[in-house]
Amino acid sequence: MAFNVPSFDELLSAILTDYRNQLPGADTAKGSMIYVKSAAIASAFWGLYQHQRWIADQIFPDTATTEHLEHHAWIRGITRKSEETDASLLARLLEFIRRPPAGGNQYDYVKWAMEITNVTAAYCIPLGQGPGSVDVVIVADSSTGSEIPAAGLLAEVYAYIDNLRPVTAKYLRVLPPTILTEAVTLDGTGTDYNPVQTAADIAAYMNGFIPGQTLYRSQLANIAIINGAVDVTVTTPAINITSTASQIIRPGAINVT
Repeated sequence: MAFNVPSFDELLSAILTDYRNQLPGADTAKGSMIYVKSAAIASAFWGLYQHQRWIADQIFPDTATTEHLEHHAWIRGITRKSEETDASLLARLLEFIRRPPAGGNQYDYVKWAMEITNVTAAYCIPLGQGPGSVDVVIVADSSTGSEIPAAGLLAEVYAYIDNLRPVTAKYLRVLPPTILTEAVTLDGTGTDYNPVQTAADIAAYMNGFIPGQTLYRSQLANIAIINGAVDVTVTTPAINITSTASQIIRPGAINVT
C-alpha cells in the first residue's frame, strides 16, 4: 500500500473542520486565532508525515538513500566497489535477495565473480567443458582501461571462486569475453530523420550487449525509425549476427546517413 502524504492544505482543512464540529459558530476565517493555530498544527503534522515517508523509503533497498542502501547490502555481506554507482550496488543486492546462495548453482558463480573488485559483469556457462565443469566469463569495469580483464584479474576471480565452489564441480575456467566487432552501414530518409543521433544510439545499443546476444538488423532499422526515419536500408550487417555464450558483439565502424 502506498504511503500517501496529505498536503498542507488538506491537513489544515481537516483541522478547521474539527474545530467547526466542536465549536459551532466559532470564527475560523483566515487570520482568526483558530485559523493561525490550525495552520501551525497542520505545518507540524505535514513535517511528521514527510519524515514518516522518508523512514518508509529506507525500509526497502530500492527506495533507500545511499547510506541506508549500503547498510542493506552490508547486512548481506555485500560491500560497495570502487567507482560503483548506487544503481549497480542495488542490482547486486537485488540479485542476492532474489537468488540467495544455493549450494553452487550457476547464479552463485555469478555472485562470487561479482564480489571481486573491477569485475563489472559475470556470466556462468554450466557444463562449459562437459560434465562436472563450469565456465565463468567476466567483464572488467572501465577503471581498468578495457572491458577485457587482465590475466591478474582472471587469476584473482579463479582463486576466489575455487575456494567457494562445491567439490562436485571438478573443472573451472574463468575466461575473458571474445569481442566480435561488427560494422554497421545504414541509410535512412525522412524530413525529421536524425542520422547523428541514430549513429549514437546504435553504438550505445551495441555497447550494452551481453554474451550470447544476437544483433538483429531489424533492431538497427528500428533505432533509425525512432529517430525520425520513414524508410531504412541496412546494408551492413547483411544478416543477423549471432554470438556464443563467451562472445560479446561490440560496434565497429558505424556509417549512418
